[in-house]
Amino acid sequence: MLMAFFAAVYFVVFAFFIDLVFRHTLSVQTNILAVICWGITLIVSVGLAQYTVKKIKEKYEKK
Repeated sequence: MLMAFFAAVYFVVFAFFIDLVFRHTLSVQTNILAVICWGITLIVSVGLAQYTVKKIKEKYEKK
């Protein structure tokens, strides 16, 4: 559950920046590029969420 939360947060942050870059474009090629960037963002956000959860577990693991 924690990983899904972090993935969603990372995705929203990256999607905001993608929106800023592709906001005023009207061509088909740039729309396709934006969709490709969203796909890459999804993969990166899941990877960052896994890394974040791993670091949290390592920090609070009983020693």
